[in-house]
Amino acid sequence: MAKQSCKNPCEKALDHIPAIVIDLDRDSLDWDNYVGYYCSDIETIAFNSHVNARRSEKAIKSTLLHELVHWYLHIIGEKFSDSDERFARELIRVGLGRKHNPDEQSVLAAKKAWKRKKDERFEIVEENEDGVITARLKHHRKNVDDFKQDLANTLIRVHNNREDDITIYPGDIADKMCEWYGYKMEPIAQIAIRVSKRGTHWSGEIGDRDDIAEVLSHQLNMDYNEIDLKLNNDESVEAAAEEH
Repeated sequence: MAKQSCKNPCEKALDHIPAIVIDLDRDSLDWDNYVGYYCSDIETIAFNSHVNARRSEKAIKSTLLHELVHWYLHIIGEKFSDSDERFARELIRVGLGRKHNPDEQSVLAAKKAWKRKKDERFEIVEENEDGVITARLKHHRKNVDDFKQDLANTLIRVHNNREDDITIYPGDIADKMCEWYGYKMEPIAQIAIRVSKRGTHWSGEIGDRDDIAEVLSHQLNMDYNEIDLKLNNDESVEAAAEEH
């Protein structure tokens, strides 16, 4: 269950699972207020038989998954306290977003994590001679690593099953990700403009005057005379910089 619960490409996290001990002999464990513990110094998850005897199997499994998240983040070197937003984000990822501790700091971390999740979007981009089309996806639980894995699986599956001479577009991939993995697609923007420079090496930068002039002319339909009038040449920009 540990390996299934902590799905991640990080091999270190899946090389082993933590020890799970019932009635660990440790005086510092407060069984009056908690039903499970992760002891990071010995990589051990602790349960108390008396406390958990009154709980359902489903509830115990939820607690185990909660403690596994502590362990998983700990061994990959990330913040793993209940009061850390990173921990709260991982709870959301494994389906326990509402199962955080009730103390003030944990509640605050959960609120921040849910705010970030609400604003998170994934994009699949199609670029053609007419411009750029972006399919924007969101998921109530998955993170960027899950998105990359789902996208890879979708590309492979669609390619392996397509018929001859069938053209596949990025929008088709987005549709399949919604169908197969539960993503939701937001309305596609009516226009998207590529403003980064073209070239053999796609760095994403805006580029120099010629690159910007190309965008103004070909993407934004500006007249060359107007561009020459309004857009400083590189020499004048360098001269202005030297003056300052």
